[in-house]
Amino acid sequence: MARAPSKSSTQLPDSVCGASLVLVSQGVGHGYDLARHFAPDGSLGAVLTHSRPVVYRAIKQLESMGLVTSSEAVGVRGQLKWTLTCTAAGRRAAREWLTNPVEHLRDMRSDFLVRVLLLQRAGEDTREFVRMQRVALETRTNHILANTNRDAVSLWRREQARAALRFLDELEGIVTAHDTVPASPMTLSARNQLHATVVAVKHGDILSSVRLDIDSNQSMTSTITREAVDSLRLAPGARVVALCKATDVMIATDQT
Repeated sequence: MARAPSKSSTQLPDSVCGASLVLVSQGVGHGYDLARHFAPDGSLGAVLTHSRPVVYRAIKQLESMGLVTSSEAVGVRGQLKWTLTCTAAGRRAAREWLTNPVEHLRDMRSDFLVRVLLLQRAGEDTREFVRMQRVALETRTNHILANTNRDAVSLWRREQARAALRFLDELEGIVTAHDTVPASPMTLSARNQLHATVVAVKHGDILSSVRLDIDSNQSMTSTITREAVDSLRLAPGARVVALCKATDVMIATDQT
C-alpha cells in the first residue's frame, strides 16, 4: 500500500530549486554542470528548461536556506571553481521533495515529471512514487469529476483530471511491466468483441454517449453511465473493446 505523503519541513521556493537540490545531492558539484541539466538538450530539458542565470539564482537561494554550501576549488586547467555540497538538512529536504507527490493538476506537467526523471537518473524504482501520485491526485480530483456544470471552466477541469488519471494509469503499467508476469487473456461469454477507437464522448447529467470507430467506414455509439466513462477514463483516442450480446444485435439487408 502506498504511504501517505509527508509534509516537508523545508518549503522549497519552486521546481528549479527542488530539482537543483536533488541534483547536488546526487553528486552534481558545479554550477555550470548543474545548469547543463536544464538546457533544452539536458537530462531535464524536455520538461523543465531554464537559463544558466536562473539556475545560479536557485543555487544562491539554496545556500541562503542552509541546504547547500559552496567552497573554492581549482579546475583541471587551473581555473577557480566553486564546488557545491548538500548539507545534512539539504539531503533531507531533497529526499522529501523528490519522493512526495505533487498537490495540484497544474504541477503534473513540470514538477511530477521532473521528479520521475530524477528518480530514474538515480536508478531508483519509480513504482511506489507513481502509485502515491495516483492516490493523491484521485483524492484531489474527486470533486472536479463530480461537478456536473457545463461551463467552459468546469469542462476543461474535468477533462484535465481525466487525462492526468489516464496518464498515471498508463505510466504505472509501463513501470511495472518488466516485473509483472503477463496475465492470461480474460475469456468472456460475449462472442461479439469489436476492437475500436473512441472518437467522441458526449456527457449528459447521468448518461454519456460514446462514439466508436471500428474501422475507417464503420462506427457505433454506446450509451453508458457517466460514472462508467469517468471510471474507464474514456476520451477520444482511447482503444477499447465493444462487447455485444448476440440477442441484441439487429440485422438489416438491402432489399432493392
